[in-house]
Amino acid sequence: MSDVLFQMIAFGSLTIPILITIIVVIFIVRIVRRMERRADERLKLDKENAQFQQQQMQAIQELNLRLTNIEKLLKDVE
Repeated sequence: MSDVLFQMIAFGSLTIPILITIIVVIFIVRIVRRMERRADERLKLDKENAQFQQQQMQAIQELNLRLTNIEKLLKDVE
């Protein structure tokens, strides 16, 4: 009876660290995947913002060009 008890304790003392290690690894993998997803989302948003800013800059440049043309026209009229 004591041999069986000793074997169960020995087996438990070997499996518990292995189980804890597996759980920790799974937890770390989940955290890393979550961080990667967030980084991908941030990258996507940054690309969209950069594209929007590019469009705004083009619109501003077009407006500046129109304004310059209007100013030239007004100078010619004077």
